[in-house]
Amino acid sequence: MKKTLSLFYLLLAVFSFTACGGSDDDNSYTPDESTNVEAPKVVSISPADGSTDLEPGTINITVTYDQLIIFTESSYTQITTTSGTITSAKAVNKTLTITMTCGAGASVTVTIPAGLVKNSKNVPAEKTTISFTTKENEQQEPSDEHESASQAVLNMGPGWNLGNTLDSHGSWIGDHQTSDKYEMAWGQPLTDAHLMKALKEKGFGAVRVPVTWYQHIQADGTVDKEWLDRVQQIVDYVIDAGMYCILNVHHDTAAHDDAWVVADADKYNNKTARWPNLTGKECYEKLWTQIATRFRDYGDKLIFEGYNEMLDKNYSWSQPKSSSSYSVVNSWAETFVAAVRATGGNNQYRNLIVTTYSGASGDQPLSNLQIPASEATSGHVIVEVHSYDPYDWVNKYNFKWTDACHNEIAKMFERLQNYVISKGYPVIIGEYGSNGANETTINKNSTAAQKAEAGRQAADMSRLCRQYNAACFYWMGIIDGADRAEATFKWSMEQVADSIVKVYQ
Repeated sequence: MKKTLSLFYLLLAVFSFTACGGSDDDNSYTPDESTNVEAPKVVSISPADGSTDLEPGTINITVTYDQLIIFTESSYTQITTTSGTITSAKAVNKTLTITMTCGAGASVTVTIPAGLVKNSKNVPAEKTTISFTTKENEQQEPSDEHESASQAVLNMGPGWNLGNTLDSHGSWIGDHQTSDKYEMAWGQPLTDAHLMKALKEKGFGAVRVPVTWYQHIQADGTVDKEWLDRVQQIVDYVIDAGMYCILNVHHDTAAHDDAWVVADADKYNNKTARWPNLTGKECYEKLWTQIATRFRDYGDKLIFEGYNEMLDKNYSWSQPKSSSSYSVVNSWAETFVAAVRATGGNNQYRNLIVTTYSGASGDQPLSNLQIPASEATSGHVIVEVHSYDPYDWVNKYNFKWTDACHNEIAKMFERLQNYVISKGYPVIIGEYGSNGANETTINKNSTAAQKAEAGRQAADMSRLCRQYNAACFYWMGIIDGADRAEATFKWSMEQVADSIVKVYQ
């Protein structure tokens, strides 16, 4: 027992010395080594904070710290920016690389929140901000007093397509019928002024009016007067409502047997089957001469679009079978511009639209589109592409609009910046939407939750357009079928319309 007590008192003495011992001037507890590790500190940023006149488009920001860092890639969405879009962020060793897209003439502040970056001991870094500006695009400005193409696109605001109306066609209708037989052939009512007023009141600023012409062109190339009168009446509805109007040549292109504006040298140079006394070029020139003459005295809010989605003879989408098709597209564009300008009046300065092969936005269609030489510095040319992207989301009904969806269209705008906008030409997305496969995708019969996803897509496209000083035109769905008529008017997808307009408010 005595030995046990002695051992107890010995241990007690040792414990007391350990707990209370030390010099009189050191009474603090010494923390564990891991808690002494300092937070990661930024040692360099590239481009430097406060940089000016960076090239718009894709910008990579590298933030280097004084020690190894940990960053969860999926948390890039917590990095904020006052302008542009953060598309990804990744850490390697001591460096965090942030990738973003940014339009021209932007003042940008990127913020990495406190705690988003940590070290290996889980000690968080402080908040970091990086500010910079991007260059203004060198826009092609006209020497005349008419509104420039760039200014017109900026002023358009939200856009909509009057689809499946004047663009309707088909052999079962017959040629040279009264205009109503075509206008209602694809399930739409006759267009009235009320529709345009409703669009304007909702907040839309531009309407694209697609028109198919081939069934209204006589053997000598003359357009039926009754058809041209109806086209003019609808153009007047748009302009009288205070909106921009884009008038085009629509399903005279694309993938059907009656298409004659084709990215093929034979179709351009040779006599046509439908008008055997005229080559494709001659008929097209005559068509645009008549359209331009009819609207010669209209003001700057009327814009002509030369052709819609022009394909090669193989109906190849995205890219043609032969690269020679690109040069044929450029030839049609030159013919269009020359025919319009030759009619004089306001058409000498009217803003005109040329479209890529098939309306595609890939590297090849964009890099091979040539602005007609006479218009290279006119300040009155707009480039158009279409975007039913991502393809699976639009056509196969993936429902949720995700970050991956956003990134795909953001990359499209990067290409547009590199190939078109940086050269001084403004861009419009002439068509986009959610109902690529009708009833299998989001449309007027979808649920409110589904329409909300379409609204997210539309808002995303609109925000990117604003970022890049572009404009976009929703294809049909927000007002469709009998909903368009004044007596039964209602918004088919009002959530989508509101999502678009809100971006511009």
